Amino acid sequence: MTGEVFTGRELHLHVCGSIGASLVPWWIHWFRDLHPDTVVNVSLTRSAQRFVSPTAVRHLVNGVVWADTWEDDSVPTDVNSGLSGGSECIVVFPATLDTLMRLASGRTDTPALMMLQLTTLPIVIADSLPGTNPLVQRRLAELDLRPNIAFAPRVVGIRASDRSRVESGFNLPGALTTANAMLTHPMTENTHD
Repeated sequence: MTGEVFTGRELHLHVCGSIGASLVPWWIHWFRDLHPDTVVNVSLTRSAQRFVSPTAVRHLVNGVVWADTWEDDSVPTDVNSGLSGGSECIVVFPATLDTLMRLASGRTDTPALMMLQLTTLPIVIADSLPGTNPLVQRRLAELDLRPNIAFAPRVVGIRASDRSRVESGFNLPGALTTANAMLTHPMTENTHD
């Protein structure tokens, strides 16, 4: 396997609940093959756990894995400070419409949303949206105003429901390129179209 080299030493993946979450174990395996010494921490929303289990992910990563619920005893206490261990950036992969709308509205009702709202770390959004409208575009533009948020480059993929071709930000290699740029030039990247 080949791909983008991540320049950091520790990464946090926040996995949200779209069908793309079922592909995340493969992407983690790909990433770990390229970066065996990079620490990968993972949080999974309740919806993501319909597609991939924390137990499965724990076998693939070398960091902390936790369910995005206050009831999970393995949620690190540093999320209240916007941190995830020693992670140097956070990649929301796949970023669902629900998560992005909640993030844009300032919600903090889960540990990961608290972390995302409070962090000064670079956040890369690798979105997997079912569609858009003026409200969605306005909320995405609000996220784009945050200096520590950038969007992964768009790629053409195949929609699971009807096999049509669609542009998506569900692009881990592109997210890593964006993360590298943000780590090199902090707080200057805003790349959503």
